[in-house]
Amino acid sequence: MDADQARELLRRRVDAYSDELCDKAMRMLDQLTALRESVETETRPAVDAALDAFVAACRKVAFDHAFFGSRPGPRPQSLLVAASDQAAVDAVVDGLDSLQQLFNTHAEFQEWVDANNNAMEYRAAATYVQHARVTLT
Repeated sequence: MDADQARELLRRRVDAYSDELCDKAMRMLDQLTALRESVETETRPAVDAALDAFVAACRKVAFDHAFFGSRPGPRPQSLLVAASDQAAVDAVVDGLDSLQQLFNTHAEFQEWVDANNNAMEYRAAATYVQHARVTLT
């Protein structure tokens, strides 16, 4: 699934449920997509890997049933970021860090209301966001 398809999944949740979390994820997806277009060639593999992981996170928070039950693999290695791209990458990393915490908070809330499947999906989404962040740090 590409970023445009993930954006459409998020948009449907926002439209149907006024889902604030999906709205924040959609804005971060836009930031990552814009970052990809603005970075040096040597930074692009890191951003591509982060974008792939974040698309997976978007599918989780949008409750994409075709992706239900999938789990993140092992934590990835950091990839090269050109010095000229570092400030832009750092700004996105800060946003990813905040979003990861927000996903985990939503997972904890879901556990409180006994929605374990939703909680598992939010936790998996948080891990995918972490993978996106790690590839850029």
